[in-house]
Amino acid sequence: MFEQSTLNNGPAGARAWTTFFGLTTQVALVSFAMLVPMVWPQVLPTAHLLETLTPPLPPAPPPRPLDARQTTVRTLKPVPWTLTSYQPATVPARVYEIVDEPVGTGVVGSPAGSSIGSDIGVVGSILQGMSRNIIVPPPRIPVPVVHVPAPTVIPRYKEGGRVLLGAVLHRAEPPYPQIARAARVSGSVELECVVGVDGHIQEVKVKSGNPLLIHAAVDAAWQWVYAPSKLNGVPIEIVTILTFTFKLN
Repeated sequence: MFEQSTLNNGPAGARAWTTFFGLTTQVALVSFAMLVPMVWPQVLPTAHLLETLTPPLPPAPPPRPLDARQTTVRTLKPVPWTLTSYQPATVPARVYEIVDEPVGTGVVGSPAGSSIGSDIGVVGSILQGMSRNIIVPPPRIPVPVVHVPAPTVIPRYKEGGRVLLGAVLHRAEPPYPQIARAARVSGSVELECVVGVDGHIQEVKVKSGNPLLIHAAVDAAWQWVYAPSKLNGVPIEIVTILTFTFKLN
């Protein structure tokens, strides 16, 4: 009896077509339900956003009452300044004499003022003096005077007469320059030399000579040393002539 009520005893081909038709119809309905919102979005119901409602704030406290002393506004009527003399309303019975207190040690300044401050000599007079653009000169510092002795002038004489040149302590002979030897140059070089008070050569001046031989002669002259010379017991400088002769062998 149960098998007869649940199982269809119809032909197998009819059952297959019924099942296929039912599945096809369901797929078509589901596809239509999914495509309608995409093609016609206006058919969808309007969605309302949830609004968040906040409770109202409590009322502000009432303003504090102002102090009575602050609410009182006094209006002063300006009095114009004039040179007119006014008669007092009442005449005092006694005239009081104002006597200034004597100046104590706490007052800074001088009664007559100062050259860099105020003329009345009060506290802060230096600042008042600065406002007048007074330039205070710096204090004078004594500079010691250094006495430099005048340079001693050493007398200079030419050799001859009573002026005698000291003996030669060291003599130097100039070497023959290679360039002059190669050029077959010979001759004499005459130099004017100044012998100092210590006997050493102080100055050398070339008077004559071949340019190829002068340098060697000057170098040799600077090496000459004489005994100190004196005239009447006073050290002197002597101008003498040195002659160097260059000969080819």
